[in-house]
Amino acid sequence: MEVKKITNIAVLSAFSLVLMLLVRFPLFLPFLIYEPGDVPILIIAFLYGPGPALASTFILAILMAVFTGLGGPFGAFMHFLSTGTFAAIAGYFYQKHHSRSGAIKGLILGSTAMVIVMAFANLFLNPIFYGIPREQVRQMMLPGIIPFNLTKAFLNSAITVLVYKKLANFLRKKGLIKAVEKIN
Repeated sequence: MEVKKITNIAVLSAFSLVLMLLVRFPLFLPFLIYEPGDVPILIIAFLYGPGPALASTFILAILMAVFTGLGGPFGAFMHFLSTGTFAAIAGYFYQKHHSRSGAIKGLILGSTAMVIVMAFANLFLNPIFYGIPREQVRQMMLPGIIPFNLTKAFLNSAITVLVYKKLANFLRKKGLIKAVEKIN
């Protein structure tokens, strides 16, 4: 991996961590916390593909658990599962369909996959790790868990669409990415 690529990924990952730590607020239920840290990860996925986005997500999930203590190892795993699903699918689709509509379709597919994966993950893993009865988790699905993940995915997708092209053009002008990594 070339130095510019590693540097760009590191800077975007650091920005993701800053966003996760400083921009946080609950949505729908008090324990469902929105933070826009997925946006830089989605940008990594668009610029460099799902592999670097997953690697960054893995490291950031661990750092987030260490810095905040929220959820411990289980919280880190759920964060990796959520953001990893979202970014990997969005990035993979965008790599295959390198256009603005490809980016939007990738974000829609990634969002949909994340919502489905997290619904099942919460339903089956929360009873094991938190001891919450499965029926209680099921009752939280529609008033909280599913709307939270839909809102989180929508906000992060919208922000990504708004900033990606400008950031990619800036990086391209500075010679930090190649011209082939262009969005139409």
